Amino acid sequence: AGAAAPAAAAPATTRPNILLITVDTLRADHLSAWGYPRPSSPRLDRLAAEGARFAAAQVQWPKTGPSFASMFTSTYPKDNGNVRQVGIPLPCEFTTLAERLQRAGWATRAVVANGALAREFNFDQGFDAYVEAWQNPHPGGGDPIRAENVTRLALENAAELPADRPWFLWVHYIDPHFPYRAPKAWRARFQGDEHFRDEPRIRVLDKYSQELAGIGKRQTLAGEDRLAFYVARYDAEIAYADEQIGVLLDRLGEAGRMADTVTAFTSDHGESLGDHEYYFDHGRFAFQTCLHVPLILHGPGRIAPAVREEPVALLDLAPTLLAAAGLIPESGTWAQGESLWPALRGGEPGRQVVFAEGGTATKRQWIKTARDGRFKLQHTNQAGEQRWIAGKGVDYALFDLAADPGETRNVAADHPAELARLQRALAEWWRQPPFDAHTDEQTDCAAGRAVEAGTTEQLEALGYL
Repeated sequence: AGAAAPAAAAPATTRPNILLITVDTLRADHLSAWGYPRPSSPRLDRLAAEGARFAAAQVQWPKTGPSFASMFTSTYPKDNGNVRQVGIPLPCEFTTLAERLQRAGWATRAVVANGALAREFNFDQGFDAYVEAWQNPHPGGGDPIRAENVTRLALENAAELPADRPWFLWVHYIDPHFPYRAPKAWRARFQGDEHFRDEPRIRVLDKYSQELAGIGKRQTLAGEDRLAFYVARYDAEIAYADEQIGVLLDRLGEAGRMADTVTAFTSDHGESLGDHEYYFDHGRFAFQTCLHVPLILHGPGRIAPAVREEPVALLDLAPTLLAAAGLIPESGTWAQGESLWPALRGGEPGRQVVFAEGGTATKRQWIKTARDGRFKLQHTNQAGEQRWIAGKGVDYALFDLAADPGETRNVAADHPAELARLQRALAEWWRQPPFDAHTDEQTDCAAGRAVEAGTTEQLEALGYL
């Protein structure tokens, strides 16, 4: 169990506004509040200090589309079918967080900067307005998906929110997604600092694109092969996004939009920065580098400052926000998720084991994981993936995250009881009947939308296509 939270204020009787800020490709261990030595995130550190920080939050699939599908429907990828890759639409039969809030009277708006979340893939379900940054360039020019333009669009949309009823605003930044090109003024911020090392070097392979055991020509930046150069560029993008999040929060506060507002901050997945010889990508494996994300909940008068150390699942965020809105009990559930409010009140965690999936293979072969507070089990029967996890022929690998957070040593032979316990938990979870998403409520969701040229161009620029 995590540290007990101080006694929180009594729940407010008004229906709060909900602000959800998400940052693409943000691994938790590169934020200062999570112990990172570089000053990468001063504004998020402040938000974390004022709110509840969940130190061990985990996504259910480390890829943008599947992660948000799970987050917004509170269902596992194995049940909602949004898995593996970009371009799989969110199924219309699944009710989203935005739809639930919209039907209860909340005004709903979103600003997103990743083409994987385009309206063509049904992520606009439940939103009164859904703004795609790549379709709305900054008047001053520049890359339209950069954080500065996302903040501009978010503030413009916030100004359109009504004053006489609650609202839900989702803002999704794509920095620091590869290719780690922050504005020029930010790029050198951490180059050559005390944390910078000239070794190790990355193998640059004679291929256009490659993520395993080296990188292809397409991924190289400024002709560099020093790993530290790329990590510093990644961190610079985090710092840039952090500053823009600060601008967003300050301007919303100045406009009186933050009064009685619950703010949630998280990411869709992390990033592999050469860990396990997997470079500048995410989704193929299910290591903590890509599963572990920040989660902060903030709401003066509603949420007391606290740090919770136990693992939590990101599919529990939607029921937590629905509970904040008064639409389910604080200790309630929604779909396959459980509200985190008992933890916010200082209670014991509801989940004993957190599950996740990943990989690029078929459902029979993809990677499945189960973790508790200390141990994590990974399972796959695909030989090509086993090689990178614990060796060919090893179906199950057990990692002691307390002693080995980098997941470099399979300790299954040393801990047979823990191995058997997590194997049972994983098997029981996998055998659960698929979630029944049937609803009689009307939806504006449209299946089979054509992908617009602008979305395709944006996905190509990000390396998805």
